[in-house]
Amino acid sequence: MGSTKPKSGLRRFLFSPYLAVILTALFWAVTTIVVRYVRDESPPIGLSFWRTLAAFIIMLPFCLRAIILQWDLVRQHWKLLALLSFLLWVGGNALLFVSLQYTIAINAAVINSVEPLFIVAFAWLLFRDEFTWLQGLGLALSLSGVLVLIAAGSVERLLALDLNRGDLIVTGAYISWGLYAVLLRKLPRTLDYRVTVAAILGFGTLFLLPIYLIETIYVRPILPTATTLITVAWLATFSSSLAMILWNYGIMKLGAARAGQYLHLIPAFTIALAIIVLGETLGPHHIAGIVLIVIGLFIASRR
Repeated sequence: MGSTKPKSGLRRFLFSPYLAVILTALFWAVTTIVVRYVRDESPPIGLSFWRTLAAFIIMLPFCLRAIILQWDLVRQHWKLLALLSFLLWVGGNALLFVSLQYTIAINAAVINSVEPLFIVAFAWLLFRDEFTWLQGLGLALSLSGVLVLIAAGSVERLLALDLNRGDLIVTGAYISWGLYAVLLRKLPRTLDYRVTVAAILGFGTLFLLPIYLIETIYVRPILPTATTLITVAWLATFSSSLAMILWNYGIMKLGAARAGQYLHLIPAFTIALAIIVLGETLGPHHIAGIVLIVIGLFIASRR
């Protein structure tokens, strides 16, 4: 009898939705660190393409039956699925990978903090969701924090528009992700989430293929080195397939609002890992940017 309780407690822990969303945030944070770490060996679009294709191959056996059963729904909503895929894998994922060629992981993490406010703004613009003056003020303050970061705290650089292109690209990536998150609601509730995942990965592979070929011919090819193969395997398994499953499980058990709060762990994990693994340091402009963004998020969350 004494051995059953620990097993039961371990089972509860392993199937906890809180653990699921925390692990998802950790996996997505590690993605930024890994891509920044291998930037000199593995080109960004090549990594993005092979990661998406591998994740599609991994997920397909688990989704195939559902796709067959809901094929009519897929055909009916293929344009929306294609748009969502473009926003997620090209506008979001690929741009993030490109940005990490030019900016440090800490910058990407700090800018990521503003994504919830991008979602609120897009929800108001597209669906006329509630958008209060406090949310507007919070968004303005948070964006000013991003500007401080992009200009490295220099007013002269800001006025001269001498901005870090990596930070500008990563801001575009998170704007694309925010739009993706808002447009997800247009999908019918009857569409199985496994079908959505498979369709978005499939379209993403198709969208990334021509960009990948251009990068291979005119920039540099991705070589099948041990580092590249391990990176692609990790990205496909953990930051794509497993993260999607855990995130959907967390949302199903906790609800979107409660699960969404754990997204704030992503920048926290990323900054900590960037300092430990990549040897990056927090500068005064990072602190100033973080303070403005946190104040903006706090004001925006007030009722």
